[in-house]
Amino acid sequence: MEKLVSIVIINYNTYKDTISCLKSLLNQTYKNFEILIVDNGSKYQSFLKLKEKLEPFDRTLKVFLIRSKINLYFGAGNNKAIKRAKGDYICLLNPDTEVISNFIEEMVNFLDEHPKAAMISPKIKLFSDKNYIWTTGGKINFRTGEVVFNRGYLEYDPNNEKYNQVEKIDFAPGTALFVKKEYLNEIGLMDEIFFMYHEDPDWNFRARQKGFENYYVPTTLVYHKIPIKRDPKSKRAIFNDFFFKRNKQILVWKYASILELIIFYIKFFTEVIYEVISKLKRRKIKVLILYIISWWKGFRIGLKRRTNRSCRKFLIKDFYFIKNLEKSKF
Repeated sequence: MEKLVSIVIINYNTYKDTISCLKSLLNQTYKNFEILIVDNGSKYQSFLKLKEKLEPFDRTLKVFLIRSKINLYFGAGNNKAIKRAKGDYICLLNPDTEVISNFIEEMVNFLDEHPKAAMISPKIKLFSDKNYIWTTGGKINFRTGEVVFNRGYLEYDPNNEKYNQVEKIDFAPGTALFVKKEYLNEIGLMDEIFFMYHEDPDWNFRARQKGFENYYVPTTLVYHKIPIKRDPKSKRAIFNDFFFKRNKQILVWKYASILELIIFYIKFFTEVIYEVISKLKRRKIKVLILYIISWWKGFRIGLKRRTNRSCRKFLIKDFYFIKNLEKSKF
């Protein structure tokens, strides 16, 4: 009998993308799957619209809608669904993706044939121009704190001739990620302290620590509706910067060697000095204050995570801080 696959989709005011994603799952060659959609604190009218649009799928797909009245962000939102998932395999799939018909089948086949494989991801290309690669898996550099994509990023690949070999990777991005549920007993769920960004590399790295392997599996394709360019001065870009500056420190503190930590902070303090001078010159005082807060939060949480101490107090405080931050003007 085919193994059951649980597909988890996080929806946050993106019902149109979510419905498009579901439509791409209608014609899968692999049939034994359920879909868990977590509405992650969407505006009520957007949630009602999603609920209405899901009704026609009741006859063709096993779709379960989980409502959270507040935005739990990426890690906690996925954890909420994973706890309820019945599948042997879990698939995290972004709402702004569309998949081809052999997506589930190819990923399941690979996991079936590779007992040490924990987390895997396919070739992911741009939705806006399907000739270009977005990612073929990712790498983690603890000396810089950078989480980057492997070779292939934005390379022209109109006929899918590039990077078609299976390979081990540091991490499979949460955009389209399969994981064996039984292994989560050892690996654990996503670390919710990250809120958004860096939680998927962290999750993958824990899998490797437990002796499992992560793979890039290019036998199927996913198309991602990702904007390549963002205005660096926009509120969204500044909001994202807050998480990147905070979260890369947490990731490094959790796993880096002492030497890697020293090298990381030499480079990090150089970046801090540059940011301070730059923001003062441009009189971006509010943005600078936000960056200082993110640096401090990343440092203190990272230090606690290094020594395996609980960060529940910080998790609650930072949750409310981030909620207020979303309403702020920069």
